[in-house]
Amino acid sequence: MNSRFAFSYRREGEENPFLISISDLMAGLLTIFMLALAYYVLSFGQQTAKLTENEDKRAEILEILRKELQNAGITVRVDEGVLHLPEGILFDVGEAEIKEEGWRAIKVLAPVLSDVLQRPEYAGTVETVFIEGHTDNAPISTPRYPSNWELSTQRAINTWNAMQKVCPELGNLTNKSGQPLFSCSGYADTRPIASNDTVEGRRANRRIDLRLTMTPPGKPE
Repeated sequence: MNSRFAFSYRREGEENPFLISISDLMAGLLTIFMLALAYYVLSFGQQTAKLTENEDKRAEILEILRKELQNAGITVRVDEGVLHLPEGILFDVGEAEIKEEGWRAIKVLAPVLSDVLQRPEYAGTVETVFIEGHTDNAPISTPRYPSNWELSTQRAINTWNAMQKVCPELGNLTNKSGQPLFSCSGYADTRPIASNDTVEGRRANRRIDLRLTMTPPGKPE
């Protein structure tokens, strides 16, 4: 038996150490991958649960408001997260000054809203309460309101000022990040909820909406 054959014979029953190292490495990587996947699945589930919980909180808040405000002429859409205040309650056509009937509605709305938002079970769940002004598509052009954008925005601002006058503590409410809870915006005729081709539709589109958005889940640690 020559030396070359003897060398091959001695190595025949042994495993290749290179292949063993690669196998161990792949097994380790697979373990890490499975652990990472399990972590992200768990984190996703937790964030989804938090989001669902906040949506449930919003439904609870709006359901309370719906019951408390049912005689104030304010419509609460629980599924949309919105309170509708028709123009006819708050303003005269083409005006942004709150009329007497509007003040009566706000004197009911503001204390109820303040009470509910400050309840401990809802602390930190609401991100923003948007006070939105909306109009129909009939153009307006006056020295005070050159367009529906100015009119809708001023209506939202005046509604907020009236709410603060009735309940000054509303101005001190903040979200989880310490930012003011309330915000004002005007959308003119860009977000109708009915057809502007009818008198009834245009009347429905002229409104103030209070829209509740909830705190999104934070980044997982």
